[in-house]
Amino acid sequence: MSPITPEIRACAEILTGNEVCKEKIKSLLREYCLPDGLLPVEDVEEIGYVKDTGFLWVKQKNEIKHKFEKVGKQVSYATEISSYLEKCKIKKLSGVKSKEVLIWISLIEIYVENPTSDKITMKTPTGISKTFPKEAFEA
Repeated sequence: MSPITPEIRACAEILTGNEVCKEKIKSLLREYCLPDGLLPVEDVEEIGYVKDTGFLWVKQKNEIKHKFEKVGKQVSYATEISSYLEKCKIKKLSGVKSKEVLIWISLIEIYVENPTSDKITMKTPTGISKTFPKEAFEA
C-alpha cells in the first residue's frame, strides 16, 4: 500500500516532468546536507515533498538499477520511492535496495554524522549498516 494518501498530497509541493523533478531531488538532498547523487532516478513522472514533515516521494516510469562505480555498489530504485528527510539523514526509506553478493537487501536509512563528515552510512532493516566515502554518491 502506498504511503501517499490524499491528505499527504493535499499539503505537499508536487512537481511533474523528468528534468524539473530530478533537479528538485538534487536540491533537496543538498539542502539536507546529503550527497546529491543518492537518488539517480530516470523518467520521473512526479515528486512530492511535504516541508513540515520532510516526507518525500518519487514516482518514476520504470524500476532502475544504478552502479555507484567509486564503491562498486549496484542499487535498485523501484517505481515508487518514499522517505522522510532530516538534516544529514534519510529515514523510513522504501523502494531502494542494494545488491550484496547475490541478493538484494532493502535500505531503510542513509545518514552522515554531520554536514562536514566525509562518510555516509546505509542501514538495512536487520540493523546491519555499511559506511562509504560520501564523495562516491555525489552527482
